[in-house]
Amino acid sequence: MSHVRVWTRIKASNSGSMKYLPVILIEVDGKLKALEPLLRYLNEHSESHTHSWMLKLCEIVGLLIDYIDANKDVHFKPVSLFREFARALYNGTISENNLDPSGLYWIPSRTATVNPKIAMLSNFSQWMVNNGYVSEALNPWVPATTTEQRFKYLAWCKKNDESFLKHLGPSRKASAAVEEARSIKLRRPIVPVVSTPKVFPASFEVALLRQGFVRHGKEDSLDPYEKYDWRGICVAMLLLYGGRRLSEPFHLWIGDVIENPNESDQAYVRIFHPVEGSAPVDRKINGRLLPNRQAYLKAFYPKYPPRNLGVGNYQAGFKSRCLIKNGNYLVVHWAPREIGKVFMQAWNMYMWQRIKFGVGGDKHPFAFVSHKGKSKGEPYTMKSFEASWERAIHKIGLQKIKSQGTSTHGPRHGYARKAKAGNVEPDALQIALGHSSIKSQEVYGKPGIQDVSEMMDVATKKIGRFDIEIITRLYETELKNQGVSIQSSQFDFNSIFMDAVEDRRDQYLRRNKRNA
Repeated sequence: MSHVRVWTRIKASNSGSMKYLPVILIEVDGKLKALEPLLRYLNEHSESHTHSWMLKLCEIVGLLIDYIDANKDVHFKPVSLFREFARALYNGTISENNLDPSGLYWIPSRTATVNPKIAMLSNFSQWMVNNGYVSEALNPWVPATTTEQRFKYLAWCKKNDESFLKHLGPSRKASAAVEEARSIKLRRPIVPVVSTPKVFPASFEVALLRQGFVRHGKEDSLDPYEKYDWRGICVAMLLLYGGRRLSEPFHLWIGDVIENPNESDQAYVRIFHPVEGSAPVDRKINGRLLPNRQAYLKAFYPKYPPRNLGVGNYQAGFKSRCLIKNGNYLVVHWAPREIGKVFMQAWNMYMWQRIKFGVGGDKHPFAFVSHKGKSKGEPYTMKSFEASWERAIHKIGLQKIKSQGTSTHGPRHGYARKAKAGNVEPDALQIALGHSSIKSQEVYGKPGIQDVSEMMDVATKKIGRFDIEIITRLYETELKNQGVSIQSSQFDFNSIFMDAVEDRRDQYLRRNKRNA
């Protein structure tokens, strides 16, 4: 490895304000030095981009550094270097003989994974040219062909169609952009068929809450405070019956859950924007209320920044921008409504459980906390809950598989699918889900694979042109005459195929071991 990525604090002025940014360290004259252009680029974009975006950029820059280091003896021009680098990302670096003299041993990557990172690297390279770090971009702009101009204009029209200012027509900047294209073209991605996302199986919901979150070693306990992980139950209910994204419950403060003033015993849950959300009114600075939650944390809990600005396991993203204006928060809309009472009971149980475990609210205002070990009392992490979720669904006979709807995002899909099936108005569903665009929820009305199969089956039988019995028995007579039984075939083609794959894998591993 010719580089290493670390997180560092950046101080840009004489103020006490600091930024956490990822930085790549490279060896120069036997000493580790920060890749200064990348650090400056990230600093300039830190307010408008997420930590996830920064890490992806660091990853692609790091891969480029590795590629250059592995090809020191090859003298590339910048554009040629970038073209070969992109080809290596798409196709891998291993030959047909399972050899890779460069030592990279990259396997082919998905087009949908490579294209965004190549675009990010192209923009960073152009920024380096604009700021005098290099004289030539890796992937410069060139005059676009007529076909490319048409495609870019169509893309612009589609984007502009959703704009409030579409009546103004194309700007000069947009028109000029249509006339240019990158020198190195991205591989054209597959356009997948949009089908309904997999949802968490509704028949397992009760079992998940009753059995999944029983604490280890407390199965026989008669004390409900001791027996159940009420913290996990609360988060799971927010996902299953509140339709929340996984990250959103981790921004809750203790005071964000109250009894609904309009409905007795119902939980009224508000999830505030971690930065711009309204600060509690219990404390003031110089007689003035603090403007937002970031300021509140900075004033009273300086070690705990908003979690969307945090790093490592502490970090929790916040995607929703469809917020209530006065306070910048979203409300959890329970489906069904009665779950609000159940959640209120679970929430109260959790608050008592916190007290019983000796976890107060003096360190920070976050609601969900760790209960034991060195991290006792610290904000609960998404990684810890995901591990708890996986154990919970395993207890009820499921496995965590995204394509089966049993990941932590499956409940949100189930919430939206039920709303669609119940003919909830699109505008109402947009508010309930916190989508910025109403088009984001169109996918929940799409038929799934099983739906399409059933529709095609019904349609075919309605036409009545085929004799199903004749088709199903088409080859049965001939096979019986040859003494072959379809039901008890002597060949297991799947196992034969898998054996061949295993043999090929073993050959690959042995060859790589010899080369190493």
